[in-house]
Amino acid sequence: MLSRRSNRSQALPEYLLPAHELCVTHHDVLLELLLSGERSGIFSADRAIDFHDAEDAAAFEASEDVFDWLARTRRDEERAELLRAVVFPALLSDLLHFVYEALENARKGKLTVCYALIRKPIKENLFLLEKICEDVLEFASELSTKPQRKLRAEKAGGLEPHQRRIERVLAVLRNGNRFDAGYLAQLRYDKSADDGFDGPSNQALHLFTSAEAIRTQPLNVNFIFSDENARQTQWYFLYSRLPYVLDYARQLVEHVCASFGTTDPTYLDDIERRLMAKTLLWAPNIEGHYRCEQLDDYVGAITKQLDRECEAQGYRKPTHRDLIRMSKT
Repeated sequence: MLSRRSNRSQALPEYLLPAHELCVTHHDVLLELLLSGERSGIFSADRAIDFHDAEDAAAFEASEDVFDWLARTRRDEERAELLRAVVFPALLSDLLHFVYEALENARKGKLTVCYALIRKPIKENLFLLEKICEDVLEFASELSTKPQRKLRAEKAGGLEPHQRRIERVLAVLRNGNRFDAGYLAQLRYDKSADDGFDGPSNQALHLFTSAEAIRTQPLNVNFIFSDENARQTQWYFLYSRLPYVLDYARQLVEHVCASFGTTDPTYLDDIERRLMAKTLLWAPNIEGHYRCEQLDDYVGAITKQLDRECEAQGYRKPTHRDLIRMSKT
């Protein structure tokens, strides 16, 4: 897992290590969900189809096109379940590859590469995961008929549709109330926002950009002239916002995973407590300029949740030392 990598070529300042470790843990938890799901076979296509009898199964096996057979036999729900079983693990694996490389490059101080890589998973992969979470039947229909138009984040129609979609997703997540839908939409899709990933990610990906909000200035080339001060700013912003987005991604993936099979709730609770502790260790290190109301609300909600859980078990509210021990246990 990523957290077990050596610190070779480490450029990341020590004060940003708690933020990096928090991001790494979110990645590793998602990776373990994917690997354990593959080991247990919960993504198997056979689990998605309920055959009526042996003849029905034989007709399926003889079909040259599985999805055509499902359409002809009017098994829309089973087609949707099969598509989810095929698409979800591949989509999650792709997201994790990009997040992994983005974090590795951030650790080494290669911020241009990091920002270019982080754009796809938080803008596109999460968009498809949200569509799967919202309505798997609609997702299957759009994937099989008009994916270029319906399943591209850029075609959603602006920030408001993104916010409304995220609001619907947050309503079903276990800890959805700790997030702000408008802020998640802004971070992922608003090119014009100073507080967002889309602008700098586009600039990192392209040497010249023409959109008004991120237009390349005369006598400049995007990102390649970044000095040490610029790199510090890029690090500060990345590690003040990415834990928030990755926590949302983890909550979303856990919710979709539950549709394939039940994960031990004790394991999920233990992981959640560990990540809450890491979050509360990360938050005080956010540099003042990068604090905002949404992050304060997020940290406040986690603080209250962890305090309640400790008190319910007969423990005091956790101290800083308790958080360190809890984050490692």
